[in-house]
Amino acid sequence: MLAMLGAVPEPVALAAPQAGWEVTSTPATVRAGGTLPAEPDDATSNDDGVPLEVWQRLADCESGDWSRHGEPKPGTARWDYGLEFDHGDHFEGGLNFHPETWDSFRDPDMPEHAGAATRATEIEVAERVLEEQGWDAWPVCSEVVGVDT
Repeated sequence: MLAMLGAVPEPVALAAPQAGWEVTSTPATVRAGGTLPAEPDDATSNDDGVPLEVWQRLADCESGDWSRHGEPKPGTARWDYGLEFDHGDHFEGGLNFHPETWDSFRDPDMPEHAGAATRATEIEVAERVLEEQGWDAWPVCSEVVGVDT
């Protein structure tokens, strides 16, 4: 389970959900319907924080593909963003952490590059960032996804 540090955050207000955003309990391939593959490392449940669907939608916005209509495509987040090659924007992982933010909030035993972390680890760190910085840590995509700031 992902653990929150400190107080429990306020409930998250979501925009109308897009069709096809769901987490499955067994590994699956992302397909046109938008089914999200589950990770074997406990990334399918998070009782203490923001719903995993919200983190997936945020990652789809931050590191995934966008439609020609200007909307993030469900299930396209690249959780290893910035690891394979330098994108030139200096952000890392599916949730696009700045390296200094990642270093400030990760545990010492976590990967030095957010793109090398599992989805669950990125979300654990994101919960810490959210607690301290709020949704302003993701200023554009938090608005696109529809969470309150």
